[in-house]
Order: sequence, then C-alpha cells, then structure tokens
Amino acid sequence: MKNRKDTQWADGETAHEGRLGVIDIGSNSIRLVVYDGIKRVPLPLFNEKIFCSLAKGLTLTGRLNPEGVKLVEASMKRFLALVHVMDVVELQILATAAVRDAMDGAAFVESLERKYRVNITVVSGKKEAQLAAGGIFSSIYKPQGLAGDLGGGSIELVGIEKNGIFEQATIPIGPLRLLDAGKGNTAKIAKIIEEAFSAEIWLEKVHPQSFYAIGGSFRALAHIHMHKEKYPLDIVHHYTVKTGPMRVFLKEIIHSPVQQLKKMPGASSERVDSLIPAALVMDRILDITQPVDVVFSASGIREGYLYEKLAPFLRNEDPLIASCTDLASQHGRASGYARELFTWMSPLFEQENDANRRLRFAVCILSEIAWRIHPDYRSEWAFFRVIQSTLAGLSHFERVTLAMALYHRYQFKLKLKSSVVSLVKEKEKLFARLIGTAAHLAFLLSGGHTGNLKHVTLSHKKGNIEVTFGPEAEDLLSDSVRKRINGLNEVFELFNKQNR
Repeated sequence: MKNRKDTQWADGETAHEGRLGVIDIGSNSIRLVVYDGIKRVPLPLFNEKIFCSLAKGLTLTGRLNPEGVKLVEASMKRFLALVHVMDVVELQILATAAVRDAMDGAAFVESLERKYRVNITVVSGKKEAQLAAGGIFSSIYKPQGLAGDLGGGSIELVGIEKNGIFEQATIPIGPLRLLDAGKGNTAKIAKIIEEAFSAEIWLEKVHPQSFYAIGGSFRALAHIHMHKEKYPLDIVHHYTVKTGPMRVFLKEIIHSPVQQLKKMPGASSERVDSLIPAALVMDRILDITQPVDVVFSASGIREGYLYEKLAPFLRNEDPLIASCTDLASQHGRASGYARELFTWMSPLFEQENDANRRLRFAVCILSEIAWRIHPDYRSEWAFFRVIQSTLAGLSHFERVTLAMALYHRYQFKLKLKSSVVSLVKEKEKLFARLIGTAAHLAFLLSGGHTGNLKHVTLSHKKGNIEVTFGPEAEDLLSDSVRKRINGLNEVFELFNKQNR
C-alpha cells in the first residue's frame, strides 16, 4: 500500500486501476471511502462513517474533544485493517478544520502518525475550499454558482464559474462550534453567523445560478425536505429546490424545538443537534446571495481530491458520458455501436439542444445493458438500473428521462408503475420514448453489432419516417420490423406535435 504526505498536491496524473482509499478526519466524523480507481467518475466500493465530534468544545477550550480523539484512534485501527484486506494500493489521509485549528491538533496528528506509521495531510482552509469545488466539478455538469461545504467546525465557500473558481473563503462557523459559542441560543447563533459573513464582502456581489450545498448537515436538511415533500426519488445528490421554498423550509427548521426535529421523517439522530445551526448558515447565505436554486451535493473534498489527481484531458470528460461508459462496460456489448446508433437516429432529432443531445448519447451507450436479463424483465430492470446507479453529471429529471428511454428500448408502451415518473413532463416522456423506440428498431436491424446500421438509412419527409434498406439489408424487412417502424412513426408524430 502506498501512502504519501502530499504537501504539494498531485496534478496531471492519469487514471489507474488500483484501488484508492481516502480517510477523512473531519470535525464531526471520520470516514473511510475506498474507490475502484482514479478515473473520471470513481466508484465507491466501501464507505463507512463514524461520528467523533472532534470539534465539540473546541470554541471554549481550544482543544480537540477528548472522547472524539479516542474514537478517531479506534477508528483508524479498523480503517487501516480494512485498507489492508481490500488491497488498496494508495491511501490518502486528510484532516480538516478541527485538527488544523486546535492547539493540540499537531500533537494529535503526530501521535496518530507514530502509532499507525502513516502520513496525514492537514488541509488548509484554502485548500479545503478548492477540494470542495473539485468535488462539484467531478459530479455536476458545467456547474456555475457558489459552493458551500459545511463541516462540523467550518464552512468553506467557493465561487464556481466555467473556467474554475473565482473567490473562496473558510469561516469557522460549523454547527459544533456554533452550538458551543451560542450555548444553544438560536438568536445568539444567528448573530455570530451574521457577523462572520459580514467580513466576506465579496459575497454581496455574488448572485449565483445555484448554491451547491455540501456536507452532512446540509444533506440532513435535504433528507427532511424530501420526506416532507414526499419526493419520489431517494437520492440526495443533485436534489434541487428553488430558493424561495427552501428559505420557507429553513425557517420552519430554525423555529422548531429540537424534540420536534427528532420526530421529523428523514431526520438523523446523529445530526439533529446540527440542524438549526446548519439551517441558519444556509438561510444567511441565501439571503445574501439570492441564488435561483439550491443544489445538494454528495460529492465533497474526497471526490475533489481524486478529481485533482486526474490529467486535464480526463477532467474535461463529461461525467455523464464517462459514468455511462463505465456502467455499459460491465453489462453491454461492443462499445463502437453506441456512436453508430447515435448517428443513425440523429435525423429524428434535428432541433435538439445540447442537453438533450448528451442525454441521447447516454441512452445509446446504455442501450444494450439488459441483454443478459430475461426478456420479460428487461424493460423494468433497465429502468431501475439507471435510477439506482451511481451515475454522475445529470439532474434528477434527466436521470428519470434516461431511465424511461432505456425502458422503451425494451417496451413500446409505458406499463411502468413507479412514482419517479412524475418528475418528468410529457415532453420529456415523448423524447425518451422516441429514443428508446428508435434504439429498439436499430437493434432489430443490426443485432446490436457495429457496422450493420450503415446498410439501413433512417430519414423523415413531411412528418413521416422513411426507412431505406440497402441491397445488403433487404432481407431484414419483416412484419415485426414494419410494426416497429409504424410504432416509431406514431411516437415521432406525437413528439413533433409536442415540440411545435
């Protein structure tokens, strides 16, 4: 196992297949995540978190929580044993706000390094903000806005734009510190937050499209909001709420007694004390910056660390296409077929925008993922495989649209009973159905193999689809193919009516 003390952070490394582990010693918890490799969208193979509350009491004593120190020491022993048995080839251990700010933080790190013979990188506030931004770039397509990574001891704020980051700050107002400093008094905590943000004058000039909320306490708020709204898709990453409704919800949290918060569906017992401070922090950020919406992110500094290790050309890959390619390699057939299928059906989508184009290409990549499944179950299996997979770079409604297209690749009519379908409108449903139906027809004509579609041309004239068979493909025409062409015509007509 390789373990490095990275004071100069790696840049420009290429992807490799060896497993990589990251131990994150945070202010509120210690976590081990083992990834399948360094690549554009790494897959977490193992993820375990233990609450240690290192920052508890830090504001009052200046020292790490003694009980938390014991928990971290015990957790390190287990995590390092896991790293060994999981054949991890590279391990990075990061420590953040509580450790870097505590007067006994350096001694704590030295003790762990000596006891376990490891190297630990204490991340600066500036670097932590950069890694948080990297986490957003790693899993959200072309993000623009303001990211806030709320840990137990601090919040890192970083402005995100097309070409990188434009401003950043680290502010020591994590929930654990706020609870200590405010002694549980909501009004006092709110005043501390207001004074802390008043020093960040640059925030008043930032009016982002989105506020990207990172960190366990923010995700805890998302879980409660999802339950409250009876949201049908239980995935926090990229859960999006307009700023107005979000602020109404935050005020409800802020003014709720802790005992009432404990009873709220979706509330975590380990996070319940942090909910009000976290809600106060987010509400103040939204009040100052007035973003259009709040986008919750499950990606943070660990993913940002891996993202920084990638070569620039890998960072520039579309995370959706990269993660779909990875998924297809586990279940699909020949990789060259996807691009051929994409080009073949393109005449049906002459007016599509960039967002739909990348989504359609993603469908083409995944079009054969269910070929090993029993025919009676392929449509629903493909649908839920997409819904439940760790795909990156797509919103929730794009995820459902993608899943519906894969459903229609195997099933012409929609017979699916799933509440997540409510997340997409009729226009997206028809878009998905048209892609899936075209992919089904293509399979009947090619068998899913590269090189066969060039013998059949797909076009349309006056709203009617025309399929032209070359001499090599004339024998492919059959009643089942005619039926699928008629079905494609039916969907194409509905799709065009919807888009007029």
